[in-house]
Amino acid sequence: MSAHANMPNMNVNLDELIRLRHWLHMHPEVSRHETKTAKHVREYLEKHATPDEIIFLAGAGFAAVYNGKEPGKTVLIRAELDALPIHEINDDIPYRSKFDGVGHKCGHDGHMTILAGLAQIYAKERPQSGRIVLLYQPDEETGTGARECSRHPNFQKIKPDFAFSLHNFPDFPKHQILCKTGTFTSSVRFMAIRLTGKESHSAMPETGANPSLAIAEITLLSQEVQAQFDTPEEYALVVPIHFQMGISSSGVSPGYGEAHYTIRSCRDETVDKIWDTFSKKAQEIAERHKLKIELEVLEDFAANFNDAEVVEMVEKAAKENGFNYTQLEKPFRGGEDFGEILKQHKGAMFGLGAGENRPNLHNPDYDFPDEIITTGIKMFKHMIEQALASNEGTLTKAA
Repeated sequence: MSAHANMPNMNVNLDELIRLRHWLHMHPEVSRHETKTAKHVREYLEKHATPDEIIFLAGAGFAAVYNGKEPGKTVLIRAELDALPIHEINDDIPYRSKFDGVGHKCGHDGHMTILAGLAQIYAKERPQSGRIVLLYQPDEETGTGARECSRHPNFQKIKPDFAFSLHNFPDFPKHQILCKTGTFTSSVRFMAIRLTGKESHSAMPETGANPSLAIAEITLLSQEVQAQFDTPEEYALVVPIHFQMGISSSGVSPGYGEAHYTIRSCRDETVDKIWDTFSKKAQEIAERHKLKIELEVLEDFAANFNDAEVVEMVEKAAKENGFNYTQLEKPFRGGEDFGEILKQHKGAMFGLGAGENRPNLHNPDYDFPDEIITTGIKMFKHMIEQALASNEGTLTKAA
């Protein structure tokens, strides 16, 4: 089958898109450092799918605007610019990451390419009415990009009536579409607990304040708090992630320790409750061990809450394109910062199956499959057409 087969009603150059995806895969940049990635994508759009306007947003973020022939709805489609600090071990692909310790292990290179395919279409075939805004967002992996871009003054130039995004998911058949009304991906908070005591000779630990037992108690506490909040409805998790304490010296009992945990649930309110309970009890443990305690939120991802009507658009787009559609019973436990945009604007995120029996997201050998690029393009194109044709007026939610 040729690269351009099975692509009815889509004016895209798939070979060109695959070359773009492979270049992006070879040149990954982590969150807050996506300058070259953004520049390359803008240059690609200007050469192959010239937008009417480029709107610069927070960090490396920008939006490419394609105006219809007449005024109408504004539909925003989001993709992520950032890669992960994970070393790629795919030695069998010619487009392997050029940078040690950095790789596109979440498939954002594929997401960016799907939007470039939409740009190819709408640069040549402007809609009758409305605007299509392709948002290339930085810093998704830190949970800050969507929030900062949507708060940027230039975002007022966009004011979307609808906002759509997708994420690829291994463990599901290629081209399968996954969605649900309500929470699609979980609310996640990444927290640090820092404990400060006093160093002492390890032969006389009673003369200092060692944080080790407090960290052990807090870690056991994390499981107690999870059990308190984890129900089939809440889908809660509290997971120890990182510990740091002491120096490699037999004679020193440490006086400082740090522990990181992630808190997850399908609702933002539940994550707030877990944070309050866990933090309060951790403070009590620190006081009992005569330690000073500092708590910090390192990352914060709002739950992606899908609008019921937009989920119907997803299902219709899947079925009319001949893709298998699956209504999920539970949200994904992973976090995704597109929820910050869905707090303010009507929309949805859906999942795109990336294939069974393959490395999972954030694995060092994961690689986005080129075969599903056109699936994402077809889905978004159909959803855009539905949104532009709707007669509901401005559907932006109140802040």
